[in-house]
Amino acid sequence: MVNLTLSWDLFIVVFFAIIVSYSFIIGQHQSMKVIIASYIGIIATQGIGNVLARLMGGDSQAILASVGIPFDMTLISLAKIFLFAVCIIIFVIRSGIEVTFDKEAGKILSIVYTGLFGFATAGLIVSTILTYASGAGILDSSIIASSTLTTMAKGSRLMQLMILNQDIWFTLPAFLIIATGLVHND
Repeated sequence: MVNLTLSWDLFIVVFFAIIVSYSFIIGQHQSMKVIIASYIGIIATQGIGNVLARLMGGDSQAILASVGIPFDMTLISLAKIFLFAVCIIIFVIRSGIEVTFDKEAGKILSIVYTGLFGFATAGLIVSTILTYASGAGILDSSIIASSTLTTMAKGSRLMQLMILNQDIWFTLPAFLIIATGLVHND
């Protein structure tokens, strides 16, 4: 019998494996579309979350509490994570945007691109979820000070790497898209 210990390291590895596998299922062009959708979802979610936080302050907090809805940053964090996922799904399915290249890559290079896009997408999504869970803003360098993330990072080297290198995870997909465009478009 296999003795499996659930940990944040295991969660990150499984999440990356699922996203990379999904990227191979949908292909290189759709993987790039998921990255673009993720960036749009990040901006839209951050903006909506900021507006909600402003609207829920002051008198609105008392109104929510009177109807039995406790207001705290956890509620906004969960709403942001949910909204982020919904934004990605809607954008990918219903946006009507298609990604094409002037010059297509060879089969081997296309497989490499797809794997890289999947890996970068997984890092971007995990970093975004961690950012929203912390209650911090996008690319906030104080994210590691969040009590939520400090607890998660204590026993997980991968979680520490995700949190400490969030700037890399947020920029890597953009650099991959730019590099791919430079190589495969006239």
